Amino acid sequence: MNWTQIFAKMLDPYELRARLFPGLLLLLPAITYLTLLYGTKSPIIVGLSSVLATCGGPYFLSSFVRTRGVRAQEGLYRRWGGQPSTLLLRHGDSHLPQQTKLRYHGLVALRLGIVIPSLEDEKQHPIQADEAYAAAADALRPLTNDRKRFPFIYKELVAYGFNRNAYGSRWIGFSIAVATMIATILHGGIVHLQAPYLTYPSLNLAHFLVLLVSFVLSALWSRHFTADTTWFAGVCYAKRLWEALEELPKKPARTRPKRRGSDEPTATSVDPK
Repeated sequence: MNWTQIFAKMLDPYELRARLFPGLLLLLPAITYLTLLYGTKSPIIVGLSSVLATCGGPYFLSSFVRTRGVRAQEGLYRRWGGQPSTLLLRHGDSHLPQQTKLRYHGLVALRLGIVIPSLEDEKQHPIQADEAYAAAADALRPLTNDRKRFPFIYKELVAYGFNRNAYGSRWIGFSIAVATMIATILHGGIVHLQAPYLTYPSLNLAHFLVLLVSFVLSALWSRHFTADTTWFAGVCYAKRLWEALEELPKKPARTRPKRRGSDEPTATSVDPK
């Protein structure tokens, strides 16, 4: 069964990298356990593979981790005080040099037609100021969807989506990794549910590999996929997003229509025949 072709048919490149890959990391300890200890020709593995392929397993998995990631993202925004793209435009934020930030403020007005509040306005009306920054980001994102023209934005967007979704699913991944280690120990005959409860047989290479993969994944879920990792990815994406202002054309100025004089002809409607 060619899983690569199945993934390509069900998911686009963003869904594949930012959603499915974190989902596969969730299941990697269990997949390693079944593959190494039971073999790829096992009826269990063959049956599970067929069911997952025919019932949209990859799409469900990617949708599941995305939902977990979006829910976690709402909590992160509250903790951070807003989206990274909004925070970077605030006058009091220090992630961007002041001159760079002021240049972006001018480009937002020039390229997007959105007026950025001054420092005094931001202090007096912080909510309205954040709304202006968020509106600028919302207006800019659709203009940077071309992956060939803005490849670095796309790469950072994928990295942020991957880390966000992994962060939202971290405790599920950690639990699967720990459960796989316990199942491997039981399978190796070290621990028994009946007396004698503890024996010391020699574990084979497959057991050690499963334990190693599960241990590494449990460490990743608990130590790497954190709020700080997601924040770093979000800031990197926001920086690339605002850099794109330099490449956008100037927003054309709106011109008022001329008022017709009393002696100018008016348009008449023509009924279609």
